[in-house]
This record gives sequence, structure tokens and C-alpha cells, in this order.
Amino acid sequence: MKYLLILTMSLSALTFAEEYEFEPVPNKAEYYSGNFNKGKDINDLYKWAEKFVDWTEERDVWGSMESVIFTPYYSNDLQATDFVWLNLHPNSTLQYQTVENWAKEGGKIFSTIPITNSRVTEVWQWPISIPDGEISDMGFVRFTDCNLNEGITMRKAFDVYKKFAIKAKSTGDTMGRKMMMAPVGAGDVEFDFVYSLYANSPSEYGRNVDNFSENLQGSPEVEALNGIAECGNGRSYTTKRVKEAK
Repeated sequence: MKYLLILTMSLSALTFAEEYEFEPVPNKAEYYSGNFNKGKDINDLYKWAEKFVDWTEERDVWGSMESVIFTPYYSNDLQATDFVWLNLHPNSTLQYQTVENWAKEGGKIFSTIPITNSRVTEVWQWPISIPDGEISDMGFVRFTDCNLNEGITMRKAFDVYKKFAIKAKSTGDTMGRKMMMAPVGAGDVEFDFVYSLYANSPSEYGRNVDNFSENLQGSPEVEALNGIAECGNGRSYTTKRVKEAK
């Protein structure tokens, strides 16, 4: 009887695991946000970014990192944050190699930075889709804070988002999407994950919004999306990639 119970539990666990159709491939991200120092603006940050990229090119540990600067556009408090700086890493090992190198050798270049960070956050990210086409000199991104509905797991939500992204692409959608979770440095948060929706340009973002209304609204995939989470606190940014991953 004991072994039968163990076998039954094992089969149940296997069946539960097989409910998920897609396997997330996680990466790590660091988000730095704050304000410009007195007399400084976004152009000063872009200039500093060029020096930073030159500095990283002399150190191999930074090769796999991508960096993007966000400028707030649609927000309920534009005075709160002047910028967001994003560093993307393939995994924690590579991320923390840069953390160690920065702590040991980054003091001199950091002393010239034209901004003051008020928050530094690291998160796990589950990419759902990536934008099609070439990256332009200005991208666009929207974030919303989401709480899972009762009985919905993070993995189930990922499956639903993934199915929707596949359906969307079949209608001409070119958006990138990802789920962000387990933030460190954000304080006490009142959401389960952050959903990010982004495009290679503001105009491409707008085209995809219209495509959603015309070709996706009311589809079974969208109805499934509506059942997994409640999302709000939307905010949007223009983006500029300042460092490519090698």
C-alpha cells in the first residue's frame, strides 16, 4: 500500500508537470532609476554611457551584457524619475561577475556619472517573445504590475502569454514581451510580477496596438489572458540601447 501511494503521488506529480507546454528561459536584469544631477540632462547621460561602454570593452566580463536607457513618457508622476538604466545579463553567474568587477574597478568612472540613483533593483525575467525587425535609434516599452488570479501559477500564466504571443505573431504582431519577478531592491511590492511589452520604435508600438484591436481582440487567446491576472499601474518609456551584447 505504501509503495502504491508513492507511485500514485509520483504519477500525479508527473501529470502536473506535463500541464505546462512551454519552458521559460530566464535571464537577469538590473534596473537603476533616479534623477539627473544639477545642470545635467539625458544628453549628459548618453555621453557618459559612451565612456562606460569604452570602459567595459577593456574588461571581458562585460561582454555578454546589454544596456538600455529609458526616458519616462506616459506616467502619473513624471517628476519622480528622470531615467531608468537597464543592464541585461544571460544569467546570475555573468551578472555577478560584473558586480564584482564594478565594485573593484568602477570607482573612478562612477565618480563622473551625471545622475543620482534612488533605486537599484535586480529581477528574474522570463522572455515571452522578442521584437521582429531591426532595432531603431529609439524604442518604446510599457510596464504594468500584475497579480495572479486565484489558482493561477506563474508557469500557467507564462503558458497563456506564450500562446497569445504565437497567435499575435500570426496576425503580423512584432512586439517583445516578458514577465519580471522576484525583485530585490524594490522594497515591499504589492504585485506578483511585472509585464513588459516593447517594440523597436514608438511607431511600431502604435501599429501593434492597432493590430491588437483589429485582429486579436475577442480571440480565445485574449480571453485566456483576461483570466490569468489583474494588471494596472501602466507606465511607458522611450528607450535607447547604448551597449550591445557580444
